[in-house]
Amino acid sequence: MKNEVIQRYIQGDTLVIVSSVRDVCEEMAEQQNLTLNGDYIALGSAAAFTAALAAEQKEDETYITACFKWVGTKKLIAVTAFGDGRMCAYSDKFEPPKDVEGVILEVTRHSDVGGEYHSVVIGRNVQGAVNAYISESMQRNAKWKVVRDGRMTVGIFAEELPGSSDLRKVWDSVKPFFRLLDEKEFEKAGCEKLGESELTFGCHCSKRSAQRIIETLPKEERESLGPTAEVVCKFCGRKYEVENG
Repeated sequence: MKNEVIQRYIQGDTLVIVSSVRDVCEEMAEQQNLTLNGDYIALGSAAAFTAALAAEQKEDETYITACFKWVGTKKLIAVTAFGDGRMCAYSDKFEPPKDVEGVILEVTRHSDVGGEYHSVVIGRNVQGAVNAYISESMQRNAKWKVVRDGRMTVGIFAEELPGSSDLRKVWDSVKPFFRLLDEKEFEKAGCEKLGESELTFGCHCSKRSAQRIIETLPKEERESLGPTAEVVCKFCGRKYEVENG
């Protein structure tokens, strides 16, 4: 299986999107100091899922952020994926709400045309949270699976197009891929390849976005900063010095 790619297939009226990430996750993990194996596995799952969602976007500057929050460890990992294949991530701690268990998944879709759409779901684990997002927020008949091969994470997303009812048949036909991770299995299953695009590490920060952060701070906080302020991107660590006036 190729690394750092999004592949799109179709069989009948069912669309299949395959995302594979390894090197891009290595870069994101290094940037966020995610040294624990469990954190890397979680990052891989989050990245594969977010990349698959972004593959549906038609505009390069449209982006999706999927933030997974583990209530038990109070840790979050958020991955942003752009329509042009760029990806970045950040990790942090958070204070979970009371009487909530499992994994909270927050997904934000941003488009210069349609604005922002935000949704929140809860699942027992990552797979459960993704399933909840598909059924409750996307409201589609679709399936999602993650397969790991060493340091590589492969995500498989399949959804029925409107008017179709062959998802289960298509899903069963591509199951050999889950075990072999050989792209030829899609051809054997009767899937037609629609296209392939690369995934790369890349952030969406800019001096303009850093300036907006300062401008939206409360007046008291801005007054305490002085004539200039330093803004550090939580995704890539890049530093910007912007005016505070």
